[in-house]
Amino acid sequence: MRYFTTNSVVTTMVPGSGQITINGISYLDFFPHIVPRMIVISPLRIADSLGIFDVQVEVLEEDVEITNSLAHCIAMSVADALKIYCPDLAPALVPCYRRQVRSEYKKAGKKNSRSRYAWRKR
Repeated sequence: MRYFTTNSVVTTMVPGSGQITINGISYLDFFPHIVPRMIVISPLRIADSLGIFDVQVEVLEEDVEITNSLAHCIAMSVADALKIYCPDLAPALVPCYRRQVRSEYKKAGKKNSRSRYAWRKR
């Protein structure tokens, strides 16, 4: 599954007890591992509003693998909702939109990291 193929929408975000539900399921039950859970709550931690808002997220695709890319997609949706609620938080939420993925380095004898030069007889 690629990164930008998943769609998610924050349906409601109201002041409350801090519950986060994804498709009607608590995010603790939706994500079995701790890393995607931390990714989902990262925008709320950055904005210091972790226990303040009740967030309901709807993932728009049914057959989606539970991966970190889905968690990043949900985190970006939560960050968008936080920016709408409080526009002053926009500069602080910039790290939620960046993934820490590095490109491959260039190899010797190749044009880029993987592509080769055109073959010539002489």
